[in-house]
Amino acid sequence: MSNLSPASPIGPLSVGNVVSASVRIYRSHLKQYLTLSLTAYLWILVPVYGWAKTSAISGLISRLAYGELADQPESVADARRFTDARKWRFLGAGILLGLIFIGLYFGMAIVVGILFATTVAVGPIGAILGVIGAIAALLVLIRVYSRLFIFEVPIAIEEHVDATTALGRSWDLTKGSVGRVQWVVTIAFLISLAVQIPVRIFNQVLAVALQTGDGSLTAAGVIATLLIFTVAILSAALVMPFWQVIKAVIYYDLRARREGLGLKLRDR
Repeated sequence: MSNLSPASPIGPLSVGNVVSASVRIYRSHLKQYLTLSLTAYLWILVPVYGWAKTSAISGLISRLAYGELADQPESVADARRFTDARKWRFLGAGILLGLIFIGLYFGMAIVVGILFATTVAVGPIGAILGVIGAIAALLVLIRVYSRLFIFEVPIAIEEHVDATTALGRSWDLTKGSVGRVQWVVTIAFLISLAVQIPVRIFNQVLAVALQTGDGSLTAAGVIATLLIFTVAILSAALVMPFWQVIKAVIYYDLRARREGLGLKLRDR
């Protein structure tokens, strides 16, 4: 699997290698990963417990992909037992991550708002400084996201990792590699758009075509709405495993270079 093969040494994190390896793993396990992803999206409909199950299934996909990279493949049943027992850790880590970004967003929004308010009086130069401040805030958010991008993978792989430890592990592992992680995330995002944009266009066209002049929906429109919802779920379920595999590949590469190639899943 390029330089991500367990049998060959790991060089510096390569954007091309990470993306191509992720595509290969996903393609070779498409049916398995897609089934798990669809199950995860069904669990979303169940409040709290279902959200924890969804998080655990996402981690399960990353664990299965990591097993392929480490030449230690597991059955879905074995891997599920490990990740399902940690479902509340996955959910807790996701909540913590959300709170971190909510805090960052509002804090930066306040700072940028003050910057705009205090510089607008000095004319165009002040406005330019305000725009630069907004761009800088966005770059900070992207950088922090890249540092915490693989937060759930340590929970899926390592023993004794809780919600807060998982965020710390992601932060530590990505140190010195954040720029390359950002490029991987950017390319993965563009690949995801290639799937999502046609689906959104199709759904929008279908919704407009079946809407009556007074804005109400006909019986056919109701059926179309259900179809739109179904197509949206299917497209999201198609993309989610790709991201989880990407995270597993990045995690494997970073751990291999930092902690050696003797990486093992839990003792069976």
